Amino acid sequence: MSPEVVHRKLSRMLKYMDDLLPYKEVSYDVFISDHYKVERLIELLVMTASDIAFHLLSQQKEPPPVSYRAAFIRLGELGIIDPENSRNLALGAGLRNILVHDYEEIDYRLLHKSIPTIIRDIRQFMNLVVSRT
Repeated sequence: MSPEVVHRKLSRMLKYMDDLLPYKEVSYDVFISDHYKVERLIELLVMTASDIAFHLLSQQKEPPPVSYRAAFIRLGELGIIDPENSRNLALGAGLRNILVHDYEEIDYRLLHKSIPTIIRDIRQFMNLVVSRT
């Protein structure tokens, strides 16, 4: 992946973050009225971060990970990202799978409470990528 593609992906992530930020402190009632929008934004953020994670691993000559979760875990193991951020992003990948594949019932109260943490973790990842490019 060229640096231009990484920058384009980061630009998209900034837009998704701008769209998600208003939901950081809204009431549950406001959140639930727009939950499909929030779900999609989280999905897009995790997918785009995963694309970049795969790229970072390929730069290290690592074999392609078997999943988004595995990509984030491996970045932490290699010290490319902070281990705590690695674990949190891996959890975000699991959340993305629940949202996309409807594996289980979504706990919307928990999702609502998780928005600030998701924003923090994605922002930390983006800052790392910017510092590396």
